[in-house]
Amino acid sequence: MEGMASQQEIIEAIADILALPPADIDPRAHIQGDMGLSLVEKADLLHNLAEKFKIVFDPRETGSTETIGDIVDLIEDKLLE
Repeated sequence: MEGMASQQEIIEAIADILALPPADIDPRAHIQGDMGLSLVEKADLLHNLAEKFKIVFDPRETGSTETIGDIVDLIEDKLLE
């Protein structure tokens, strides 16, 4: 999946990786607090998303991602580079 991805496509990819229905993925949801992901699970999610969208995350960028929306924004920014 190269080039632009819509917010919905990114949400669907997150849902697929987490084995959840896309409707359960709220962009405002806190990754650890609301979604219940550990730091290891968050890292695994980001790794899977990087592979799916053929992008590379800088650890300094991913450290500040706290919500699902932060991840969506980061992927959208990366796809524009």
